[in-house]
Parts: sequence; structure tokens; C-alpha cells
Amino acid sequence: MNDQAQKSSYGLTREQEREATRYFGRHVTPAKALVSLCFALLTAASPMLLGLHLWKQIPEIVETGLTTMGSEDDSLPRAVLVFGLPGLMCVLTLICHGQLWLHQKTERLPPAPIRITGRWSIPVISVLLCSFWHRRAAGLPTEFAYFLPCLLALLLILLGAHFFDCPRDSQIAFRFPSILHWETPWRETHRLAGVCWMLAGLQLLVFYFVLGTLPWYSFVLAVLLLLSEFPAARYYSRKS
Repeated sequence: MNDQAQKSSYGLTREQEREATRYFGRHVTPAKALVSLCFALLTAASPMLLGLHLWKQIPEIVETGLTTMGSEDDSLPRAVLVFGLPGLMCVLTLICHGQLWLHQKTERLPPAPIRITGRWSIPVISVLLCSFWHRRAAGLPTEFAYFLPCLLALLLILLGAHFFDCPRDSQIAFRFPSILHWETPWRETHRLAGVCWMLAGLQLLVFYFVLGTLPWYSFVLAVLLLLSEFPAARYYSRKS
């Protein structure tokens, strides 16, 4: 087989494709792929809660500010804005996760748009863009300060997704002496911490979208979830 036959459509050999796939962070376990998909879909759909919270303040027909070819305003019904836009983001999230998983199974580098989008770009865009449109349609302020809780919640979710299947050579990890040199305690501690951190971020989003603010008990719950790795590390180290 000559070199030309070994080249893929991206101009890479099969071995180069495998290395590129690992480099782009798409080589994940089935457990992480499934958990990431579930949390990504919940994150992408979360702005629906804000739409329901502001339902009476959003007009039945929402002017988008965009115009069609005939210079007519391309308005949207309220239900399409509240449910349709986040729903579309959920569909795009599902497509991206499915494409990444299929390309991983065949050990091929995903297309450039899928590599750029990844597993979390669409949910992040959904939270920020949809909440912006919902607040704008309801006549509420859309300054940067109103999106800081969303950014905090998204940061926790993304860190949790990283921790779930964290490699031992990762720069961002929990380096407790009790788990540092043992594979099973390391894996189980980071897996539990990953889920808890994603739950911490998701519950902040839910409280913020449902209540329009973050009550004190949402922060207490978030802190308890974020500290879950400390007792988990001790438990798994003793168990091993």
C-alpha cells in the first residue's frame, strides 16, 4: 500500500488521525460520553425555565429585529422563542455528541466544524443566547452583570465534565496524597467529583432561571457538592 492510499481525507495517516483524536480530547470512555450528553442536554434546555418564569412578560409575538427579503420583520411566536430555540440547541447538541462518538468508534478525526463545536459549545451558547433573548423580549435589562451567575454555573459544569474522567497527568486535578498513587481511588474520586460539580453548576442555573435570582441555599448546596471529593477521597483510599 503506497503513502497516498494511507492518507485520509484530512491528509493524515490512520496513526496520525488516532493521535489527533486524542489531542482534541475526543477520546472518552462510554460512561463519560453518556454523562456528558445528559448534562449537556439539560444545560442546553435550561433556558426554557427562564422563558416559563418570564412567560407573562414576553409578548405573544416577539419581534426579533431581523427582516425577511420583503423587508418584513421576522417575528416569532412566544412558544417558539421559549421552547423552540432551546429545543433546537438540544438537537444540535445531540448531533455533535453523536458525531464525536461515531468518529471515535472508527478512530477518525471529526470534521472541523464538529471539532470546533465539541461537546459543550452549543450548551454554553444556548444558556447565554437564549437567556439574552428571553430577557430582551420581556423588556428586562441585558447588561453583562445579569449573566455573571450563568457564567459561574457554566464554569462549574465544564470543570465537572473535565474531572469526570480526569487523566493522571492533567494539570487540573485533585492531587490528594491518599489517591495520588492509586488508580482506583483516583478514578472514582474524580468521577464522583465530576458529577457533583456538574450538579452544582446545573442547580445554580435552575435556581437563577426559575427564581430570577440565586438564593442563599443554592450557594450552600453548591459548596456541599463542590466539597464532595474530600470525603470521597478518604473513602476510596481506605476501600482500596
